[in-house]
Amino acid sequence: MKRVFDDYDYERIYDKQLDLSTGELLEEVVRPQRGVAYTTATIKSGNQFEVEIYPSFRHQIPDMIRRHKEKKRESRECQKNLNDRHAKKKLFRLIHENFYPGDYWCTFTFADDPKDLETAEKLCKNFFRRINRVRKKKGLENAKYVYIIEESERLHLHLVMDNGLSKQEVESKWGLGFSHIQTLNYYKDENFIGICEYMMKEKKDIRLKGKKRWGSSKGNLVLPKPSKNRTKLSKKKVMDMVLNQDSIGERLEREYPNYNFKEVEIRYNDWNGLFYIYARMQSKKWNRAFKRP
Repeated sequence: MKRVFDDYDYERIYDKQLDLSTGELLEEVVRPQRGVAYTTATIKSGNQFEVEIYPSFRHQIPDMIRRHKEKKRESRECQKNLNDRHAKKKLFRLIHENFYPGDYWCTFTFADDPKDLETAEKLCKNFFRRINRVRKKKGLENAKYVYIIEESERLHLHLVMDNGLSKQEVESKWGLGFSHIQTLNYYKDENFIGICEYMMKEKKDIRLKGKKRWGSSKGNLVLPKPSKNRTKLSKKKVMDMVLNQDSIGERLEREYPNYNFKEVEIRYNDWNGLFYIYARMQSKKWNRAFKRP
């Protein structure tokens, strides 16, 4: 099998969102390309199934992409948007892969507002240590959790956590202010989509420089990895999907019959006329697939 070159940051390269109204643009950018194919990467997390279709090259990564990769600085807005997309995908995959109906969605506030984000982070980490001490006494592994510290009027903590302890036990170990714990429910949150979107919503940026917007427990969460297929979709099929966007859902459901189509986003780069397609699908067998082992 001939070598295929597809190891590059395609989300950074294909950064312009394609709109259905850009008919004239399509005529300009959808054109034959020699030495180009499309790689299909699929990522399964819980009952969610993502499909990423992006250009690969038969000879080498083009100079334009290599130069783009080597650029030291991006505009602040472009870099922020890219970081947001990466963070959203990682959080989405972690939550769907590691948490289940019956786990907890928590909100904790501080009676005495911490002086800064760094102080709030230390208080939250101490809380997680208290939780793990109780779990250890009960013969349980350390807690699994994903959290975000957010500021609206005041700093507060949002948290997804596994249900090894009762709600009362978790609340008793906070002790820093108000606590509210709900049980995660598939029907209410469309399998946690609503939780992920809420945790990543835009707020005033008070993060420490270089810090992530959210954090997680260490060593006990699984981050699903992409599975690549370099022959799944031909260039002709991909171009047909771009030109006939209303039929993408139907096409993907034929390719992946165990999943229902949910949403799609198409991005492009106008210097090479190539596309990146991102689609989200959902298992038809969620009640079996999305159950704690």
